[in-house]
Amino acid sequence: MRRKVVAWALFLACILFLSLAATPYSRTADVALITLRLTLVIVLSVLVVRERWRSRHEPPGKAAPGGSDVGDHFLQRFRRWYRGE
Repeated sequence: MRRKVVAWALFLACILFLSLAATPYSRTADVALITLRLTLVIVLSVLVVRERWRSRHEPPGKAAPGGSDVGDHFLQRFRRWYRGE
């Protein structure tokens, strides 16, 4: 039930942002959405580069010696969401 509510809330938020294009606030909405997207791309890029840097000398399939942290957990959740696992 909670997943459906979250999905509907995201859908309605997207519709709200898209409907702002027909108002005088269209430029503000464009700037906000572009900023949000670039922020997400930057955060994911930093986390991926950091993960690659940490595990560059490890053989495939072995965990990093320092254990996992919040960045690793976020990347795993994002990967599962993106691939639909």
